[in-house]
Formats: sequence, C-alpha cells, structure tokens
Amino acid sequence: MKRTELILLLLILSSGLILRLADLNAPVSYDEAYTYIAFARQNWFGIWSDYSLPNNHILHSLLIKLSTGLFGNHPASLRLPAFLAGLAAIPLIYLLAKRLYTPTVALLTAALVAWLPALIHYDTAARGYSLVSLFTLLAWLFGVLALQTNRLWHWLGLALSLTLGFFTIPTMLFPAGGLYLWLLGEGLLRREKRKEFYFGLFGSGALVVVFSLALYSPVLLISGWRKLIANGFVQPVEPQLYFSKVLWEQLSATWSLWNQDILPALGLALTLGLVLSLVFFKQNATTRLHLAVPMGLWLILYIFLRRPNAYDRFWAFLLAPAMLWAAAGLIETANRLRVGRFRAGDVLSGLALAALVLFSAAGAVSIPEKWTKMSNIEALALELQPALRPGDMVLTGYPNDAPLWYYLARLGVDDSAWQVRAGFERAFVLVSTYSEQTPETVIRASKLDLALFDLSTATKLGQVGLIEAYLINPR
Repeated sequence: MKRTELILLLLILSSGLILRLADLNAPVSYDEAYTYIAFARQNWFGIWSDYSLPNNHILHSLLIKLSTGLFGNHPASLRLPAFLAGLAAIPLIYLLAKRLYTPTVALLTAALVAWLPALIHYDTAARGYSLVSLFTLLAWLFGVLALQTNRLWHWLGLALSLTLGFFTIPTMLFPAGGLYLWLLGEGLLRREKRKEFYFGLFGSGALVVVFSLALYSPVLLISGWRKLIANGFVQPVEPQLYFSKVLWEQLSATWSLWNQDILPALGLALTLGLVLSLVFFKQNATTRLHLAVPMGLWLILYIFLRRPNAYDRFWAFLLAPAMLWAAAGLIETANRLRVGRFRAGDVLSGLALAALVLFSAAGAVSIPEKWTKMSNIEALALELQPALRPGDMVLTGYPNDAPLWYYLARLGVDDSAWQVRAGFERAFVLVSTYSEQTPETVIRASKLDLALFDLSTATKLGQVGLIEAYLINPR
C-alpha cells in the first residue's frame, strides 16, 4: 500500500471512529439490556451453553463479558465488541475492494462504509450483527484469495471466518450460502478442473460444519437442538400470511432503516451505482461472477423454502458489500468522463472523502452532549434506587423492563427487585403513557393476580418523560 493510500485510509478510519463514538453511549435498548442481564453476566460456560433464547449471540456475548469485565459495566463497554468489529470492517472492505477493483473504488467504498448511518446503527448496538458483517467480509476476502492462489491456508481462513460467524449467530447461513454458491459458480465459469480447487471448496465447507457443531456442542448438550434450530423465532411463517404481508412489511422496514438520515438523491445514486456495477462488471472486476447474483439467488431460494421473519438485522451483512458495489458502479461510470486532467472517478472519490471529513468534524461537536444525555429509564432507575428496600418489587412493561433492569443492576440493585413474585412488601409500578399502559395492564402483563395488590393505595410518585411511577401496597 502506498503512503498516500495509507494516510487517506487512516483519515477515513478516524472519521468512522468519530461518527461511531457519538452513539457509543446512547441509551441502552431492550435487546442490548436483555443480552447483558440474561446472558453476558453468566459464567463463561453458562454463556456458551445457554440458548434459551436466540438473543444470545454466543461469541458476541462472550466478548461482552470480557469487555465489561475489563472496563466495567457501562453502555460503551457493553458495545465495545460490536464497535471494534464495525471499525475493523473499514480497512477490511478497503483491502477487498482494492483486490477486486481499483484503489479509487477502495477509497470510495471505505468512505461509504465509514459514513453510512445504517452501518453506524449496527456498529453501536450491543448485538452480534456487526461481527457477522465483519466475518462475511473476511470470508469473502479469503474466498477471493483462494480463487487466485488455491492455497490451503486461504481455504482454511474462509472456513474459520464462516465458523466464527456461525458461532455468533446461526443466520450466518445467509451470507455463507451465497459465498459458497459464488465460489462454485466461479469454478464452473473458469472451467476449473483441478482436484485441488474442489477439494478446497468442499473441504472448507465440511470444516465449517464440523467446527460449528463443535462450538455449539455445549448448546446441543445443555439447551438441546430444538432451542437452536426450531425455536419460535426461526420457524417458517405461514405461507399466505408471509408473502401477502410479513415479507413486504419487513423488507419495507429494512429499506427505511437503510435509507434513514440519507438524502433521497444520495440513496438513489447509491442504488443506481449498485445496478451499474452489474452492467460494467466484466470491464472492471478481477472475478468472473458478480457476488450479488449468486447471493441474491441463494437468499431468494432461502426465503421461499424457509420463510424467515426477515427482520432488518438479518440483512445487515449486505450493507458493506452493497457500498462496495455502489462505489464500483459509480466510479466506472464516472471514469467514462474526464474533468480536466483528472479522471472523474478520482474526483468523485476525493469529494466523498472531503465530505466524510467535514461530516465527521461536525459530528465530533455533538459527542459531549450525546454522551451526557440520559434516557427516561436511566433517570427513573436513579430515582428508584435510593428508595428501594428489601422485599420491594419493581414492575414495568415491555419494552422498558429490560433497560430498567440493566440500569438498576448498574446501580448495584439486586436482581430480586425485579423478579415477579406473589410475596412483596411494596410494588413500584412504571407505566408508559405512550403505550397507553396503566398499573393494572402492567400487573396483568407480568402474569400476576390483581387481587394481590391493594389498588386503592396506588400513589403516583412522579413522571419522567412519558413514564409514570406508582407505589402500590399488597392487599
């Protein structure tokens, strides 16, 4: 890598760091809080073997235990593994884009990945999706290297990358299937007859299966295989409902998230660039088959066979590759023009880099304000903690319950305070006026009998934002 390229890449990485820092200490969401409370606080084997809910992204939960153990329990340390994975994706996508296309495409791709709000969203959430994205890019890079060199260690790198993705979330099957279909297509298009190629292709696939089963053996022994591959979150949706409503709604929500905080014209340009990358592919790429084609075919096949609930996070691994394809299409189109002595592609890449630096500089100003901003749930936890006595019980409904548990745990409150039970001294009931909750609906949602509560003693203690706090005595 030339010195100028290295400096520009470091500048892009620094900008991506600043943009992600602004959201690193944001209020903790339900899934983040539940991950910590239910899984990351367990011992190492407990995390590794407990798959009572697919909320446990095992490798990510293990990394959370490590980061919070080293740096304490804070939102920033909770999100550190996802954050670092998101940052690592920036130089990785640069290397991949440079190998597939040109340094100009690589710089524009890295700038887009550093800036894209949807990627920042996943990179600053304490979930395993940025890890899956990172391992997808790493597996793609090793796949390209294996095609070019057919070396054993490149095939092994492909297998290990995919295995780590599976160990994070089983939905790694989405990118893994597309990558192997792409490699098979590449071999066929190259009229690859060498036994070594097919040995590497199918051998690496076998290793992924063996390694993944080995890593999931504690889950299979303790939680059972049904928790892993037959839980309610991964069961196929009924066909008529799926294709008439569920799939359309989930894909629409995904599209909205991907385009959040993006000017419509820019979103259109990126989409057009992706399409143009298909049009100009043969003139520009070092591989025979555009990955988007087999990946799309694989995902369509999977959708028809399994009918997954298609949440936006399932497709997060596609964001960085989409930015690569968009950059490739835009640069190839721009290079057909000239701006004075410079190629238009170089000008486009330079403008994108300048815009990224300015955007990150503006974002840096907001970091202190964002880091000191407190959520309503955290403020309520601070109010409740001094008032709680042994025997008290705190009730609140979804989605405020897990974040409240998290913030109370940070303040040293014992778990028994929010454990639902019939015997209690006093009940603190938090209701969301936004969700039109009442103390009665929160109690029922907690699966407690209203007869246990003397509702005539209900006293409103106060309100923070749209959340009201009530104190109720037992009957």
